[in-house]
Amino acid sequence: MTADSSARNVFRKNGVAGLGNNGHGRNLITTANPSGGSSASLLQKQLSFKTPVGSKQMGKSDEIEMIDSANIENFNTRYNKNSIIGWICCAPCIWLRTSAAVHKMAITSATLLVTTLLVASPILFLISTAPSPLPRDCYMEGDRCSPAVSAPPECTDPICEAVASSIQARLNWNKDPCTEFKKFSCWRNTRNKNITNLIEMGNSQKSVDSQMLYLFQNKIMNDTFNILHNLFESCLQQTTNSTIMHHILDSLGGYIPVGSVGPSSIAPLIAKIYDLGPSPLVDLYYDLSYGRRPHILLIISGPSTSSTILERKIRWMSPKAPPSRIRQGLPKLLADLIDNFLPYFVSYAQRVSEKDTIFEFIKDLNKLQVEHSRRGFWDSTVLYNVSNLQDLYPVLNWTLLIPSNWSGPIVVRNSDYLKALEYFLTKYPTRVAHNSLLLLSALEILPRDYPSPEVCTRSTMWALPELSSALYIAQHSSDDLKDITKRAEIIFKSLKAHLKRAPSLKGAALVKLSALKIQSQTWDGFSNTTDLLRTLQTLDITAECWFQNILEIYKKNKLVPTDINLHGGGSHDAWAYPIVSTIFYDTLSHSIVVPLSVILIPYFNAVLPPYLHYASVGVSIAKEILRSITKSFDEKAMRCVPHSVNIFSNYSRMDILIHSGGMQISYHSMLSLTGPIKGMARLPGLNLTPTQIFFLVSAQELCAESNYLGIDTNAPEFDNILGWLVAQGGSATEVFKCPSGSMINVQKTCNVL
Repeated sequence: MTADSSARNVFRKNGVAGLGNNGHGRNLITTANPSGGSSASLLQKQLSFKTPVGSKQMGKSDEIEMIDSANIENFNTRYNKNSIIGWICCAPCIWLRTSAAVHKMAITSATLLVTTLLVASPILFLISTAPSPLPRDCYMEGDRCSPAVSAPPECTDPICEAVASSIQARLNWNKDPCTEFKKFSCWRNTRNKNITNLIEMGNSQKSVDSQMLYLFQNKIMNDTFNILHNLFESCLQQTTNSTIMHHILDSLGGYIPVGSVGPSSIAPLIAKIYDLGPSPLVDLYYDLSYGRRPHILLIISGPSTSSTILERKIRWMSPKAPPSRIRQGLPKLLADLIDNFLPYFVSYAQRVSEKDTIFEFIKDLNKLQVEHSRRGFWDSTVLYNVSNLQDLYPVLNWTLLIPSNWSGPIVVRNSDYLKALEYFLTKYPTRVAHNSLLLLSALEILPRDYPSPEVCTRSTMWALPELSSALYIAQHSSDDLKDITKRAEIIFKSLKAHLKRAPSLKGAALVKLSALKIQSQTWDGFSNTTDLLRTLQTLDITAECWFQNILEIYKKNKLVPTDINLHGGGSHDAWAYPIVSTIFYDTLSHSIVVPLSVILIPYFNAVLPPYLHYASVGVSIAKEILRSITKSFDEKAMRCVPHSVNIFSNYSRMDILIHSGGMQISYHSMLSLTGPIKGMARLPGLNLTPTQIFFLVSAQELCAESNYLGIDTNAPEFDNILGWLVAQGGSATEVFKCPSGSMINVQKTCNVL
């Protein structure tokens, strides 16, 4: 076998690797193989990367043709020439493919890239889908961006002009709102007094009184409501020297003169008064318990003095009146009533002495009742028999007051009051207590003041509230009532939603707020005058004697447990009397009860801009929302109320704090409305911003209400408390741009939220 054939056999058998065993190619040092290693091994590496060496075609080991040994020298020459170029081009690729460090770096980079994309993708998605900031001259209207004109449109409707005139008439532009807010916002003098009396938009109760006065005086009133006209006329003729009144007082024991021995106890007298008419010491009525299956409770409460209506003894069968406030001071008719009560044979000196003694007794009793009425009903106790009640509170003979067949629970709403009453009665002789309580029982029946059309209008509504409410509702269309109650519910939801976002609201208060409801619908019974008249057909209401008429009405209202189904169910729903313009919180139904007359005021007209709605009805609803979730404020909050609060004779410090909180809640709810405040319609002729009008209208509302209640709004204390109310929260300081050191700026000391 020749050398050439041997070489061919080796290459065919071992391929390139076989060349390494050939003596001619072993350990050659060339430019292509500078290390002197086997050229075959280098070629094998190059081929493993599919790099053509010495050929322009892609080569594989099984595709290489045999090379004659005679051509090996020529092959080596061509290989050395081309391999230099191949090495220079492919060395970086070989390093990148074979380096472990590069591999780790590639894996790490890929991991970081994937992680970054996973984290950034949701953020990029949110950024891309989030609404872009609106231009300053745009606001959202649905899903569209609508341009806002530089100056908001002016409301040209007649109601807007009337409201603007009402606000303007009570502004004193010569005063600085930052230092004399009350004088700036609630100005009344001889020039504008008549104007504001005609167009006081916010005082809903005064509006009701005016409307009902016109109806009661109408002699051609529908026969359905003629009973109201007769009752109104009897009030105008009532005096403190009525023959029937004297006859009733004599039947109760009459006057006990000086030197006579008084009764051993005043308990029998209280029982006789309660059986005849309203009681001046305690009140008993029936209501439902809480729960899905309520049962009937007999409730012992404070006196019904100052109640806005003459309520039924069974409370769940009719609408409810707001909690009454005991009036401070002496009744206006007391002095004349004493003069007519004392017999003619009493000397002048004895008259003066008796009058002073009775004044002192009634004044001290009033102070006691006012103090305990402000404490609420947080100390209520539940008893299950009259014996335990008599042992705990022996001040009265409860067996004479509570029906003998009553076996249900007895709830004492204010146990501290009964204990204080027992101590109070021991300070006075029973003779003095007897005479004083007789006069107080007569004052419970008589009108609150000397008879006049205005006084008798309020007294007639007090005596027959259901029929008066039916007459009031009959003046309005059902469509208007549905629309206005719906808007009241929208305001309530807005206030509630804002308060839920308060950081300090949590726990039980948040749960109570979530479950809170609004009741702005009217009772169906007001629309069914036929049934109302059927319940009144036994009454003999004449136009001659008010005193006798009231005793007749009281007797009808005083149902005993035998007349009702003690095992029947009942409803926790609460309805308001539309003629009583006070929004209140009802604990039994856990709802804010809104009378119709409150939302019928001009400020709540649908044409007017929302800031007037929130400044009037919004503040009133927000106050009761806050009351429903607040049992009490801490001492720090209570102390921050100025002492000038005493000007509000019927308001406690907590009431003032709730009023302050209601203003803040309503104000910020208004600011959270869709669209900027600057886009709301302007009132004609008023160069004021919507936020400024909010605080001015809120202040004017309080001034009008205080004037109606007989509070001296010209007193310096009223100026102080009104400025303090507006200052709380700090918003008014910004709205009116008050400098540091001004009254409104300095007094922002409380934030109930």
